Amino acid sequence: MILVETDRLFIRTFSLQNIPDYAKIVADSEVVRFLGNGKTQTYKEAQDYILNCIKNYSELGWSRFAVETKETSELIGFCGFANYNNEIDFGWRYSPKFWNQGFGTEAAKAVLEMGINKFKFPRIVSIAYPQNIGSIRIIEKIGMQFERKIEINQKELLQFVKEN
Repeated sequence: MILVETDRLFIRTFSLQNIPDYAKIVADSEVVRFLGNGKTQTYKEAQDYILNCIKNYSELGWSRFAVETKETSELIGFCGFANYNNEIDFGWRYSPKFWNQGFGTEAAKAVLEMGINKFKFPRIVSIAYPQNIGSIRIIEKIGMQFERKIEINQKELLQFVKEN
């Protein structure tokens, strides 16, 4: 189900058909370099992640959402929300094929607006490694503000916030 449409993208709920494409994305070491433990994910882990997104949407009405191009209907990754440390965490993950073309910012603007206006989240955070310049650039372009440095698994990360 399409939730929002931008000039070049459809942002929609995940489906089981997305598992193979998503598995390819998270099997790429460049994609996961600044995520969690930095290790690529197995097909089973990718499948579990998509199933969890589907479950969260069913139960909460929001989750991480599939992002696909209008032109080719290709899954480019996800953008959306998750519960993390009692916060609404806003994040994304995209195939390198679509980096540096404005897709990440285009999706993030639309989904952040949905978080504010539709889901009425009073506070949304995004967390990024200081070295993850691409994500930090998106975070800044969508108007989130640096809040503080945090530590997760003995690694320093930056936390940004959007409060309503």
